[in-house]
Amino acid sequence: MYFIKLLIYLIFFFILLFVFLQNSIERVNVYLFKYTFEDIHVFWIMFFSFLLGAFFAWLFSAYQEIIYRLKIHKQKKEIENLKEEIHNLRKMMMEETGIKSEEKKEDVTI
Repeated sequence: MYFIKLLIYLIFFFILLFVFLQNSIERVNVYLFKYTFEDIHVFWIMFFSFLLGAFFAWLFSAYQEIIYRLKIHKQKKEIENLKEEIHNLRKMMMEETGIKSEEKKEDVTI
C-alpha cells in the first residue's frame, strides 16, 4: 500500500513539475565532473534532479521495507518457538503431577 501511495505522489509531482517548468526557456551549461553539457534547458536539469531524488527515496524506502519484513518474520518465528516451549512445559508439568491429558479430558466431559 505504501508503494502505491508513493507512486501516486511521484506521478502527481512529475505532472506538476512538467506543467510548471514547461515554459522555462532559460538555457545553461552544465559541468559534471569531466563532462560538459552545453545549452541545456533548466527544465531538464530540474526534471532529472527530481527524478534522481525520487529514485533514491524509493530505493531507501524499499530497503526499509525489506528490513521491516525480515524483522517481522524473525519475530513471528520467535513467537512460534515460545508457544512450542510453553506447550512443552505444560506437557512436562502434567506428566510430573501424574495427570495425563486423556484423564483430564475424561474428567471434563463427565
